[in-house]
Amino acid sequence: MKLSYSIVAASAVLAFAPVAMAEEAVQGTSDCASLHAQYDQAASTATAEQVSQAKLARDEGKKLCDEGKTAEGAAKLKEAISQIAAPSQQPSS
Repeated sequence: MKLSYSIVAASAVLAFAPVAMAEEAVQGTSDCASLHAQYDQAASTATAEQVSQAKLARDEGKKLCDEGKTAEGAAKLKEAISQIAAPSQQPSS
């Protein structure tokens, strides 16, 4: 009897594991999309110099997200957003 309960429990775990992983992938994708939208919004008010400096990190983040490496992609997108959000390094007169 214990063996049949173990088989049922193992089957349930195996049945629901792919659902949990798929849900995580969708969440990562939405995080990437959200961060990309935040970048676009921040870029609309940033200087050309700030956008130029952040573009490499943004491009790399988008590439990583597209490859399914959402954690790394999100980190790069956050880096790009922080580069845009940082005050301009231009000397004041």
